[in-house]
Amino acid sequence: MWRKAILLSLREKKVFTIFTLIYTVLIFLTSLFWDLALPNAARSSELSGASLFLAIFFGASLFLSLLYAWILVSRKRRVWATFKCIGYTNKNIISLVSGMILFTTIIGFFVVIEVLFHYTAAITYLQSASIFLDMPVILIRLLPVIITSALFIFVQVLAFILVYRKVLKVRPIIALKKVGE
Repeated sequence: MWRKAILLSLREKKVFTIFTLIYTVLIFLTSLFWDLALPNAARSSELSGASLFLAIFFGASLFLSLLYAWILVSRKRRVWATFKCIGYTNKNIISLVSGMILFTTIIGFFVVIEVLFHYTAAITYLQSASIFLDMPVILIRLLPVIITSALFIFVQVLAFILVYRKVLKVRPIIALKKVGE
């Protein structure tokens, strides 16, 4: 099922690309502000600006994961109905949609990791060549990126609940309604 979910994700090129880029930016920014908020949490008990942005980005990730799940189920109602006609169960369809959502999130995580590795390598090279001496070698530590990605995947659980409810409402007759038109 997971292989089919990946293939279905890649078939939806525009939606997949847009949401992968959105998740990449959200994971990057949340990790950056998480990295900035960790040292501030040890120094002060009040909320810093980084903590506020951290909360905003988590709220945005929750909203966007619900939106992505809603788009996947709503736009492909006839596909899901067709799958039900040929014998797929609700559980199979939910695993397909959840696989699509998780694949998009994981690809966003890998893009962030790739960008951070290239950034660190380029800055290290430029500092060894004495070009940019005042740039930080590591933009974001790896631990906040991993924690942020794990939390983003956890947020997807709420999207799965939405998917579950929407998939249960899809009836197989939808696939057969517009056959003659």
